[in-house]
Amino acid sequence: MLIATLSVLAAGAVALPASPAAAATPRVVDLGTLGGACCSTATAVNDNGVVVGYSGAPSQTAPMRAFRWKNGVMTDIGSLGGTRTYPADINNNGWIVGFGTLADNVTMHAFLWRPGVGMTDLGALDNNYSSATSVNDSGVVVGRAIVDDTSTSFRWANGVMTELDHDAAGYGLDFDAMDVNNGGVVAGDLGDGIARLVNGVSTPMPTPPGNGSYTEGMNNAGDIAGQYYGMSEASFVWKADGTMVALGVPAGATSAYPSGINDDGDTVGTSLTTGSPDRAVYWSETGVPHRLPSLVTGAGARAHGVNKFGVTVGTAQVSVGGDWHAVIWTS
Repeated sequence: MLIATLSVLAAGAVALPASPAAAATPRVVDLGTLGGACCSTATAVNDNGVVVGYSGAPSQTAPMRAFRWKNGVMTDIGSLGGTRTYPADINNNGWIVGFGTLADNVTMHAFLWRPGVGMTDLGALDNNYSSATSVNDSGVVVGRAIVDDTSTSFRWANGVMTELDHDAAGYGLDFDAMDVNNGGVVAGDLGDGIARLVNGVSTPMPTPPGNGSYTEGMNNAGDIAGQYYGMSEASFVWKADGTMVALGVPAGATSAYPSGINDDGDTVGTSLTTGSPDRAVYWSETGVPHRLPSLVTGAGARAHGVNKFGVTVGTAQVSVGGDWHAVIWTS
């Protein structure tokens, strides 16, 4: 099964299988680690089947490093000089963004990794802190930063980092950029709620009174996956047309939250059940939940990202109560 799955992925985007939720028996593959003790986690996958994540490394001086997994091979993509590097996203050109510590292991900067170029420090706006959260296919990067001791967000393009002008609508709230799509629309958290940012104008998404909400991902149509919390808790997709799709909770679970959404509106995430391990979930565009298999019966699994073909990545325990490894689910 492992050899068959890896060969399918190696063939490229055209050969990638359909949605795992549509398959009778979705397959889960352990991607392993960079060779260090303990754990690894896959955070995102592009439409070519290239996976990014982070893993324990063999050296104690480099305990957590970013990896790229392609054609069955996991590779350390380097660092900004420190011991920790975390990737958040990968675009369809193979550009990877995230954040890492510098040589002092205190200062944290956003990075951009490009094939044939390697890792670039994107710098910071102020206070030596930045963290990239998303990159679109045009190479526009967004993320979070601090200016004058206040949380804010940045946009990076063509070598220039600028603060996002998010307050043209006059809300007077901090904006945390979480995702940018190929149309340049930015999704993030505006104060205690989700908002879309278009040309400097923030539009808050509707949230029931007494609740806050937070963003987990956006697709190229502008649909945003997230959750609201407070007096009640539920997960939704806020559609670009103004409607909302409720994400159902799997049978027996107490709650579920999304982590990523693809261009078909399919969403992935994790369900929680009191006294039981977390389980990975795949929601159809209508919000119907499907549990994804764990590596071992009775062990935990969490889904973090999904591409347009439904290929899903995340992390799963290698034994009941054991270590967590990066995984990929295919049909």
